[in-house]
Order: sequence, then C-alpha cells, then structure tokens
Amino acid sequence: MIAKYFIEFIVFSFAGWIWECFYCCIAEKHWSNRGFLYGPICPIYGVGVILCSIIFGHVNLTVTGETPLWAIFVICAFGSAILEYGTSYILEKVFHAVWWDYSHIPFNVHGRICLPIMLCFGGAGILVVKYVLPAATSVQLGTNSDFAEVVALFLMAILAADTALSIETLIDLTQKIDTIEAGINQKIEKTYEAITEMPKELQERYGNLSDRLTERQRYSLFTIKKYSSNKTSEVALRLKQYIDEKIHKDNSK
Repeated sequence: MIAKYFIEFIVFSFAGWIWECFYCCIAEKHWSNRGFLYGPICPIYGVGVILCSIIFGHVNLTVTGETPLWAIFVICAFGSAILEYGTSYILEKVFHAVWWDYSHIPFNVHGRICLPIMLCFGGAGILVVKYVLPAATSVQLGTNSDFAEVVALFLMAILAADTALSIETLIDLTQKIDTIEAGINQKIEKTYEAITEMPKELQERYGNLSDRLTERQRYSLFTIKKYSSNKTSEVALRLKQYIDEKIHKDNSK
C-alpha cells in the first residue's frame, strides 16, 4: 500500500510540474522550468492528491459516505491554501527564498496564497476526487505488489538524490550571491540603470559569478522569484539580467 501511494505521489508530482510549466509558459510567454527540485516534479501537488486520496477514500465525511460536491470544493480549497501557505513559509524560513509570489493578485495573504488560486484548486479537487482518484485506484488494483515495491524503491532513490543535490545547490548558490552582495552593496544601492550601463567593476563581478555557476545553480536561480532580503533579491535579479544579456549576445553572433 505504501509503495503504491509513493508511486502515486511521484506521478501526480510530475503531472503538477507539467501543469506549472504550461501555466507559466502561457503567462510569461517563454519556457519556464518550475519547481524547487531539479527533477521534473512539484511535490506539493503529489502531497495534495495523496491527502485527497486519504481523506475522501478512507474517511466517511457524511452518514451516507457520499461527500457532496460543495464539501469537496470547500475542503480542497482550504486544504490547498493551508498546504501552499505552509510550504511557502517553510521554504522561505529554511532557504530565505520565495518560489511563488501572489502579491500582484487580489485577495492574497502575504503573497503566499490568494483567493483566485484557492478557488481554482477547489475546482480541481472535485475533478481529482470524482474522476482521477477512481481511475488511479483501478490501476493500483491491477498492479503487482512486488513490482510496485521495486518501482517505488527506485523512484525513492532518485528523489532522495535529487533532494540532496538540490539542497546542496541552493546552499552553494546562496553563499555565492551573499559573497557578491557583500562586496557591492554600496554600489548596488546607487545603481538602478540598465545592466549594460553598470560600472565596469560590477559587470566583472557579475561576469565572474555567472561563469562559476553550475547548470543546477542557474536552474535554481531562475526558479526563485525573490529572496527574503531585498538586497539579495536585487543581486539575484541583476545576475539573471546579466545571464539573459549574455545568452542574447551569444545567440546573436
């Protein structure tokens, strides 16, 4: 049972990653790889679906055992808000970074959650509970337990390795940004013109830092919306601009 739940978690985390990338590509009009981890999964979606499976599959919320649509909507909407707010809070406290920000959307709470997204998750919850979970259950019933355990262990090993590497990457990235921030804070505060107009010394600092970033660190840099510190966010933004400018120049050659 645990193995099948874990496989389900990975599958829906992958589906969530696809949705996030699709949504952000439409909104930002360019490819945007999403997620805290380097691999193609967004664990928050997998956790949400597993919680739905447990709540609506094993707990009778009414005397008849049939949960009405409005109840599913309310539970999923508020449940997603709690999950999203908690995840955002923990990530920011641990890594001092923000992966999503709803500050520009009406009826938001600290930019972590907002009413429109909450309602969307409530509607999605109805589809998951009524259609997706029954289909997943039928697949589970037809899957050999031994095979499921082998697959689950394999996926667990990959997830553990990805998590460890992602955390190491984020820590190293933050240290590199902190290093450049410590050296140019005074100049950054006085420099708000375009990156191409920055003093030569600052351009060299960003160039050196950009060259030292690994592929994973660049990925993490662009998935982070902002940092808790305004100064760190400014350095990260300038670094993103520098990298984009460099890529554009290289492509135009």
